[in-house]
Amino acid sequence: MDTLKSDLDLLENLSKKISDLIYNNEYSEIPEIDNQRQSLIKKIKESETHKRLIKQRVGELIEKNVAIVRATEKKLHRLKKNQSKFNNRFKAYAFNKK
Repeated sequence: MDTLKSDLDLLENLSKKISDLIYNNEYSEIPEIDNQRQSLIKKIKESETHKRLIKQRVGELIEKNVAIVRATEKKLHRLKKNQSKFNNRFKAYAFNKK
């Protein structure tokens, strides 16, 4: 976040410089400063796009993880239920054998 803030501060300063140069009728430095400004704008946009893609990917991973956990919990519940049924049958069989 500090990088974004410093980039935005720099962008503001470059824009102010351009404005001051125009006000003072000094146009020779404007293209160079504007190129810096455009590069900075591009960098900020790419950075924010990258962050958004990362957030989206993490969100997808979380959703998949939740689904996997739910499926695993269902399987575990079924296994416990089947184990309980097996134990009851085994006890009944052992009891009847006596």
